[in-house]
Amino acid sequence: MRSEIKAAVAEIRADREKGARQLALTALEALRGVADGMPGEEFRDSCRTLALARPMMAAIENAVAAAWSRYLETGDGPASAADTIEAISTAPEGMALSARKVIPTGTVMSFSYSSTVIELLTRVKPRRVIISEARPTNEGIRVAKAMVRAGISMTLITEAQMALFVNEADAVMVGADSILPEGDFINKIGTRMLALAAHDAGVPFYTAAETLKVTAPSEPMPFAPEEGPTKEVCSENWLEVRNVYYEVTPARLVTSYITEQGVLDPAEMQTFAAAAEKRWQRLMNSHEA
Repeated sequence: MRSEIKAAVAEIRADREKGARQLALTALEALRGVADGMPGEEFRDSCRTLALARPMMAAIENAVAAAWSRYLETGDGPASAADTIEAISTAPEGMALSARKVIPTGTVMSFSYSSTVIELLTRVKPRRVIISEARPTNEGIRVAKAMVRAGISMTLITEAQMALFVNEADAVMVGADSILPEGDFINKIGTRMLALAAHDAGVPFYTAAETLKVTAPSEPMPFAPEEGPTKEVCSENWLEVRNVYYEVTPARLVTSYITEQGVLDPAEMQTFAAAAEKRWQRLMNSHEA
């Protein structure tokens, strides 16, 4: 395995700041950087290694699987990676069109860090955004800074205040690390708590995500608790400390998905899961190279 691919895998596994789309682009850029003249078998093995780097983020798996499918059609490694990068990079344009159909210009509440949500909010430009700190790593503050730079009024709260402040929101919009075939989605822990609060308050709850984040049914570990260092929560060593990063929010709490393909019902994710399955099978079971 080439050192550039190993370095990309290590970066993806260690990163706790970038969103799933950004890390998918990291994987593809690494692939494009070494693909020139690379034999097909090595290209496939590199794709497989990158695909398994971060199981909680389906965008990475689907992105490199899409690059491999493109390679089978063209036999051109660098172009296959570049074409997939372009497809991912242009997705926000379609998502912005979808967001403008449902996201109000009044008050929007969000949670955790999502480059997709930040981009959509800066395009829709609601009057006000409410964001919680997103402890223990406090990435909500990064979102707040981005909103202020975009000229959007900000209110920063703790997670404990989410059920109170959701009543002031016209809608909630969050990102997703992965979307499961049945329409549930995986995101930072605390997302389900906000979704339940929004449901109880009758506030629409939208998830903004590219369809590239829909998992194939046979992809490994569609959900497993990924935990971070306990010292992020508490440095005491005399008690048990847990620091789970992700959780599943059920489809029944999602009003709609905001995607580059339009505003979609959670049940429609099955179509994209079937397409992801075909790509996944071509990558993991294909002997073509």
